[in-house]
Amino acid sequence: MTVVVVDANFSLGQVLPLPYSRDVVRRMGVWQGEQPRILVPSLWEYEVVTGLRRACVQGLLRVDAVQETLDELLGMALQVLEMTAERHRRALVWAERLGQARAYDAQYLALAEQTEAELWTADERLRNRARQVGASWVRWVGEG
Repeated sequence: MTVVVVDANFSLGQVLPLPYSRDVVRRMGVWQGEQPRILVPSLWEYEVVTGLRRACVQGLLRVDAVQETLDELLGMALQVLEMTAERHRRALVWAERLGQARAYDAQYLALAEQTEAELWTADERLRNRARQVGASWVRWVGEG
């Protein structure tokens, strides 16, 4: 069975009208046939809640639709994994390698690394930077 990790931006592209939403829907269609195990770190939940709130403020999502959209995201066939002390340590290493002051993105990298999974992101800059430091398994949704 294939295992993949997706970040919050990828997931938000499934439920919000974002520039890359069509790419996310296409990727999900590919996975429908493959049925991979889709993993996310527990941080994902906080990030999607923040993303939904931001979408409301930006006028992309009506306030009365937020709860329903959140339920849709939380009801997806994703396996939320708690971060372990070792994953947090690896996230710190990844944040350093990426040159990032914050370790949010690094949490996804640490999980993908530990589970030997591809990380799928809607953040092209993250994919590019990760590949520069040797993480060839980080994929951008726009690459197909």
